[in-house]
Amino acid sequence: MGRPDRPAPRAVTAAVAPLRLRGQLRLSERGFLLEMEDGHVWRLNGAQDFPPLVDATVIVEARKASSSLLDVLWLGPA
Repeated sequence: MGRPDRPAPRAVTAAVAPLRLRGQLRLSERGFLLEMEDGHVWRLNGAQDFPPLVDATVIVEARKASSSLLDVLWLGPA
């Protein structure tokens, strides 16, 4: 807690804010992909039951798991 004459130390966290990305939702043999305007393609981990949005522009909120993989928190139409 700290001493009365000193403030308690602040906790440092390594939490990273989720990304909010916009692109085209694609379906491959191995799952869903997000194709960005700049040509980068993300694999989407946890994306399921989105066939109505395939080939549509979508917004994805996700955490970056690797240089090409996103852990999806939310996905919806743009």
